[in-house]
Amino acid sequence: MANTVENSIEIDRPVGDVFGFVDDYKNSTRYIVGMTEYKPLTKQLNGKGSQFKFVKKTTGLPDIKSQIEITDWDKDRRITFKSFAGFENGGTYTFTPRGDSTVVRLSNTYDLGSLIGGNRGGLFGGLAKAAGGIASKAAEGQVRKDLTTSLEKLRTLVEKETVKTSVKANAPKPAAKTAPAAKPAAAKSTAAKSAAKKPAARKAAPKS
Repeated sequence: MANTVENSIEIDRPVGDVFGFVDDYKNSTRYIVGMTEYKPLTKQLNGKGSQFKFVKKTTGLPDIKSQIEITDWDKDRRITFKSFAGFENGGTYTFTPRGDSTVVRLSNTYDLGSLIGGNRGGLFGGLAKAAGGIASKAAEGQVRKDLTTSLEKLRTLVEKETVKTSVKANAPKPAAKTAPAAKPAAAKSTAAKSAAKKPAARKAAPKS
């Protein structure tokens, strides 16, 4: 039986900055809780049709492994993924502008039955009960908690890193160098030379 958890968060950055950060697969291990590996399986690194594999560590369980494909990609609006091997899971990121900020909603669907298999777990799992089965409510609660924490980490990283980019872009350019003004001493020297070349004025003869 598939379970779905979702949550949203507002990030104080334009939608282009937020979408670009999530769309870069190299950032996945930085904000998704427990994600230790997230690598491309195709030469295409983003957009519809790109595929990735991930490894996620979960307390009390073996490493979680899955292979997913981006099934829907709409720039600055939506990214949807679905597994095709390993643990069955999928989800959708939606990006909604709100003034100069962006609301990110993440919906994650997973098959609870595959969690009980021992070697599998959810994308945002954190399920520690390996013995005696896993309670559905406990599983959903932990997945929801990790999803929320992941979104909070996403906000912190995006707001911090785009500030650096903005500061560099808006840094004032150094003033253009102007030609040095003529030295006063040189000007006086030139004037003196010009005066020396002129013949001295003759004195008028005295009247008799």
